[in-house]
Amino acid sequence: MAKEKKGSGIQQAAGLIRYFDEESEDAIQISKGAVYFACIFFSIVVYLAQHGVWTWMGNVLGL
Repeated sequence: MAKEKKGSGIQQAAGLIRYFDEESEDAIQISKGAVYFACIFFSIVVYLAQHGVWTWMGNVLGL
């Protein structure tokens, strides 16, 4: 039977947590508000498209 190593998983995970916890100063910073706005905006666009509003607006405007 293979010998089990005890405690090695915690050390490996600690290195990954430390690596992903750091933020780069060169990275693009996106605020929470911008993410919320984008999600709500695209949700509204998809909702209106599913209910035929874009087609109706095109017909009304003569496009």
